[in-house]
Amino acid sequence: MKRFWMIPLLSAVAAGLAAYGVTRHGLCCQAAPTPDPLQDVSLLTQKLKLSDAQSAEVKRLHVVWGAHINECCQCHCAARARIMQALAAGTNNTAQVDGIISEMGHAYEQSERATLEHLQQVRASLNPDQRARFDEMISSCLCRTCTQSCCTTPPGEKQKP
Repeated sequence: MKRFWMIPLLSAVAAGLAAYGVTRHGLCCQAAPTPDPLQDVSLLTQKLKLSDAQSAEVKRLHVVWGAHINECCQCHCAARARIMQALAAGTNNTAQVDGIISEMGHAYEQSERATLEHLQQVRASLNPDQRARFDEMISSCLCRTCTQSCCTTPPGEKQKP
């Protein structure tokens, strides 16, 4: 009978550890190896040749976006802490742990949606030439962390199957 409960417990531990690793690496990392150029307003101002008004608007958008991302990160990390507490308690309540993992996924999804909305707002404040350069920067940043072949195709071309 004790062996029957080991499989769900080990699955929950594995899911918790995997969630922790993904979160630590992707959402709540404090020290990135290289700074994200899309988060550096002074670099954006320089690379995109923003006017003073555009630069001020991008700074304002970054503050709003940063607050939203911090909120998502706090929710995500709090859920991760609750998973570890549930696992440490040894209750074997996989339904509870699954629900918490869903909360973590929702927090991550909200951060991605906030980032997409932020990028769209920044793009809306740019002229067509600046948008083209900004799009190149976005593509470069997304592909920098991509380990698959999803970013080997230049923008505008169809990816080969």
